[in-house]
This record gives sequence, structure tokens and C-alpha cells, in this order.
Amino acid sequence: MSDTFITIDETEAFLNANPDVRWIDLILFDMNGIPRGKRFRRDDLLGVAKNGLLIPSTVFVMDARGNCIEETGRLWETGDPDVQFRMLEGTLRPIPVGEGRHAQAVISVSEPDDLCPRGVLAKQVSEFDALGQTPVVAVELEFYVTKPQTNGAFKLETPDGLSDDPERPMTFQFDEIDVLSPFIDTIYKIADSQGLPVDAIMQESGPGQFEINLKHKADAVGAATDGLLLKRCVKAAAKAHGLEATFMAKPHHEWPGSGMHLHASLFDRDGHNVFSGDPMSPLFRHAIGGLQATMCDFMAVWAQSANSYRRYVPKNYVSMAAHWGFNNRNVALRIPRASGPATRVEHRVAGADANPFLVLAAILTGIRHGMANKIEPGPVAEGDPDGCDAPQLPTIWFNALEGFHKSRVVRDAFGPAFQDVYYRLKQTERANFERIVTSLDHAWYAQVA
Repeated sequence: MSDTFITIDETEAFLNANPDVRWIDLILFDMNGIPRGKRFRRDDLLGVAKNGLLIPSTVFVMDARGNCIEETGRLWETGDPDVQFRMLEGTLRPIPVGEGRHAQAVISVSEPDDLCPRGVLAKQVSEFDALGQTPVVAVELEFYVTKPQTNGAFKLETPDGLSDDPERPMTFQFDEIDVLSPFIDTIYKIADSQGLPVDAIMQESGPGQFEINLKHKADAVGAATDGLLLKRCVKAAAKAHGLEATFMAKPHHEWPGSGMHLHASLFDRDGHNVFSGDPMSPLFRHAIGGLQATMCDFMAVWAQSANSYRRYVPKNYVSMAAHWGFNNRNVALRIPRASGPATRVEHRVAGADANPFLVLAAILTGIRHGMANKIEPGPVAEGDPDGCDAPQLPTIWFNALEGFHKSRVVRDAFGPAFQDVYYRLKQTERANFERIVTSLDHAWYAQVA
């Protein structure tokens, strides 16, 4: 598949319909899923629509802090050339907060780039398209709302009016949704203006923790883009109400982590869900088998940071093995209670901080790998899956990265260049993180050594 870029007519129509907009953020998403780009004046937008814009190629070798990582071999060795980006059709939308002076559009590389996460997912979608099949997917995201701190610091401090007691979970209740109703209204206002297919919101188990679901979409690249834009939407709404939102995987060691759950099914050219059956079709069984067989290979995608691995703790609805089961939230691969066109798998392993482009690309890789090789899944897990045989996930970052780097499945799906650069990027981040001596080192060890 290939991207469709914005036309001059679409750009002019937007400017005419939004006379108050003065600034437009043109956004790409890097390997970490972090939005980066440039802010343009209204009067310059038509020129960008016509000619595109240039951004240094090193935008795809930045770590989470924004440092270009020379260990990737893509910094000094390349001369850091510019890459041309263009605005994507249908993404130029207003941001209806404050005085309504801002808008945004998503940009993508105008020529294939082997380090573009969006391109990695697009390649997987194209593989299915060649088979006459279309993935239908949906993204669910959990996040915490907290009070902002000064000078850009972060502290998990529950907003006034919300419980701060983890022993008193407010799961599925409405009191805290009512307290934050102005903030939630703004989320939906922004989402509507940007065409994000938001569905339900619910109170999660942690203090000030919520979940928002996006509706299913027969466009996996678009669905991943929507997931990233939803994060930006939630953060913009929080800022507008004097709050802060975080999609950090484990912001507090005693509170529940935040996950990204992905729902996926597969339809043929006749509009038939090939996963449907009683209770499941042979293709669905093989897809589950492939997801099990490749789950460890992609652990470095499900959990992309040091903090991500703190989320994997027992008895917390976060599986530490590649189990599967029917209507069972204890497993990594849950088949929800549905049938016919709604038959699907819910992939429950990734943290909310992960990059949806890569997460979905990895899921589609597993599905295609299982179907192509007719892989049978392991035993179905019922209730507590601890006694059920399944591959154990590498929940130590170093091991996950080594598995990713050595995997033939990853190399064939993501390409050798992406596999190598992502590995080097994250190994450097891991080494830098682990060398820091913290106050916890002093509290635990300084006076007993």
C-alpha cells in the first residue's frame, strides 16, 4: 500500500473553513511513537502542500529523550541528509482548544524509507492485501491523569476530587468520570474534530487511571495513526484543564500499569471474517499459533523502555507467557465473547507507551507467520494459566533485545536495517539507563556495603 498525500484543493478548503487557525503542527512519529515535526504559519501551508518539507533523516534514530544515537551507524556516517515529508490526506484538522488558533496534520516520507515505523506496518498490510485479505483492528489505551508540576518535572499526584488510595479501586464506576467531565468532554471534542473514532471511556483500577477505546477499522495503518493521535488528543485536553496525562507503562510500583490492547480480525475480499468458526476456524487456530510462536521475538516492541518491564508482574492482568484462551483476561491472547463478523483476538501484552505502528506490524507478522506455516497453538488456558504450557516472555530488557536482534522472523518482516538500528538504539538507551546510580541505590545499599 502507499500513502495518499494532501492536495492543494484540500489545503485551501481547510484554510477557508478555519479562518482563525494561525499555526499548523506537521507531525511524524519516530521509532518510539513520539510526535516530532515542525510548526508552520498559516500563510506557508499551501507551499508545504505543494512542495513538502524537509526533516533530517536522524529523526528516526532518536531515543526517548531526543538524542540522536550514533551507535546506530546512521549519524556521522551518513552526513545526516534531509528526507522529504508530505502531509497525509485527511489528517489536516483543527485543534479546538484555547482560542482555536492551532491545527495539525500527519506527515509521512514521500519515498520509501527502511527506518520509518509507518512503512514497516504498511509493508505487513501489503502482504495481506496480496493474499486478498484485510486486517480489521482496534486500539485500546490506558492512561493516568495527574497534577502538573513546575519546570516540566513529573510526579504522579492524583487531581483534586479523585481517590489516591490504590486499595480503593474505582473500576467501572462513574464518580471520577463525573469529576473530570470537562476534561473528558474536551477529549471527545478534539477527537470529533480530528475524525478519531473514539468509543467508550471507563475508569480503570488505578487512582486517576482511565481507558479509552477506538472503534474497529479496516485500515491498520490508519488505526495505528489514530492511536498515536489519541495520545496527543488526551494530552492536549489535559493541558487545557490544568492537568497532565501520561501513557507511561508503570508510573507507580504499587499501582496498576497501563496497557495497549489491540483487537485484530481478518476479512477476505467477499467481506467474510476468516477467523469465524465454531468455535474457531482453522485459519484462526493457525493465527493464534503464529502469535504464540513469535511473541518472544517481538518482546522489545511490546515493551520498548526500561519502565515498560516493570509492568510485568504476576496477578495483574498482564501475562508473562504466550498463553491464549476464550474470554479469559489472564492470558496474552484473549478471544473475546463474540462470533461471526465480530470474531477476533485481543492482544494484551504491549504497554501503553509502545509504538502502535510497530505493535500492529508485529501482530500482523505473527498472524501471517502462523497461517503460512499452519502452526497449531498450544493448549488453551482456562482460569489461571500458570499451569498451562506456553512460551515464557523475556521480561528482562537485555534478553528481549537480544531475541529481537537474532530473530529471523523480525528480520524478514521489519527488514534487516530496521532490525539492526532499532536494536542498537534500544541497547544504547538500556546501557545509559542502567548505569545511572539512583537514590534507591543509596537507600538500600550505601550503609550496608
